[in-house]
Amino acid sequence: MSDISNKKNFLIDMQINPQQKREELRNKIAKQRNEMSMEDVNNLSKRIWHSLEQLEPVIRAKVIMGYSSIKNEVNLIPWLKKMQQAGRTILLPRVNGNHLEAIAVKDWNDMGHGSFGIREPRGAAFPVDKIDVVLVPGLVFDARGFRLGYGKGYYDRFLPSLHKNCFNCGVCYEFQVVDNVFPHNTDVPVHWIVTDRSEIAVDINFF
Repeated sequence: MSDISNKKNFLIDMQINPQQKREELRNKIAKQRNEMSMEDVNNLSKRIWHSLEQLEPVIRAKVIMGYSSIKNEVNLIPWLKKMQQAGRTILLPRVNGNHLEAIAVKDWNDMGHGSFGIREPRGAAFPVDKIDVVLVPGLVFDARGFRLGYGKGYYDRFLPSLHKNCFNCGVCYEFQVVDNVFPHNTDVPVHWIVTDRSEIAVDINFF
């Protein structure tokens, strides 16, 4: 794309109400994801598991934080159980007020439910400086690693608490990646994005 085209697109973006654009993206992508069949969710999730297993930071990781999927999100639970059986410590997020805590999963059959109906582990919070990989869900991502969730900002508050070598990897379907999510100044990008079709290396330090 030429410099003239880039400048033109930038000027167009500046004229758009960022909040309005974020809501439009949320609604559009949420609708598309909600229309997925369970067969599609399972098949595309398996492709993403395979890609995750090839990533060097994941291969080296001893402690991996995933998430409990809702609303046709990429389903990581079977893969996380596999990683746990291979000796990894598996964490899931738990909401505590306005913040996320990382909790080690000890018994997949003994889980609580948070205020959003998401399955959450029981027990004490895990030390964030011991986490090697965080797999981050999102409704929309862009190529710079910024994401749109559901507007609560939990991950934007959580990610800065991790140590600098922790690998933060966004996980989503290919159609959830767009050119621009119009991030806030306080939004925190992920280092990498893995979809069912591609990978986006946002931070080459984790290549």
